[in-house]
Amino acid sequence: MNLDNLTNDQLARMGDCSSPEELMSLMESDGIELPDEALDAVAGGINPAAAIYQFVKRYLSDRLGK
Repeated sequence: MNLDNLTNDQLARMGDCSSPEELMSLMESDGIELPDEALDAVAGGINPAAAIYQFVKRYLSDRLGK
């Protein structure tokens, strides 16, 4: 999945998440698959939820200025 294919509402809700667990729960409930880049971050050896959270926050900062 490419995060560029998500709706603005989905991106905004992801940006409002304040913890890795909250983000993972939202992604699961919305059926949002992890992009390959996020999976690569997980493979880096840190906490998977934290790695995905950091990846998504960087993406949203770049795309939405959040």
